[in-house]
Amino acid sequence: MKKKLSLLLALTVVFGLTVPSVVPYAQAASTDTTTTDSSTNSTVQPPMNEDTGTDPDLDTGEDPELDPAMLAEAEAMISYGDQLDAIAVYEERAVDTYNKFRYVTSANRKQAYSALTYTVIPNYTKFLAGLKQIKPESVQLAKIHANYIKATSLHLEAMTLFKKYVSSPKLDVSILNKANQKVDAGMAALNSYKKALDAYTAQFN
Repeated sequence: MKKKLSLLLALTVVFGLTVPSVVPYAQAASTDTTTTDSSTNSTVQPPMNEDTGTDPDLDTGEDPELDPAMLAEAEAMISYGDQLDAIAVYEERAVDTYNKFRYVTSANRKQAYSALTYTVIPNYTKFLAGLKQIKPESVQLAKIHANYIKATSLHLEAMTLFKKYVSSPKLDVSILNKANQKVDAGMAALNSYKKALDAYTAQFN
């Protein structure tokens, strides 16, 4: 039986990461209160405000309780999500190819090496470069984003080590172990990022 060695990278969680959508404005409820009297075929209009002559239930679109600071944070979050979406394609290309080589044997080692060299690592490198280009408008969000960069950097290091691992027919388990250590460190940073991001977006609920 051929010896089968696996790189236990839990990158599915990493690549599956999505940014929660934020809707800072509540959709206005319908203000159409017009009804029809079937017996007279006449229209009953809602009462008018005696002082202003306007419908008291009309939504003017203004919210006196809207916090400008909260609005700014919400807009920063939306912008952040848009920037992540713009580079997500590189992450997707990397993981789609990586997932084909979760288990490496002597039969597919060369294919794994080629995939890592020409598709996985180049695309994940572009993804990391894109993350570094993102400058969140919110100070708090910028601090959270730093952990995403850290996690991605560590996972790219793990991929590079894995490429080294599959580069030779004599698979060196010590290299595999180093790769897995990078994965663990990256997952810790990613979990911190996700926890902080969840807490940040909770303020908009």
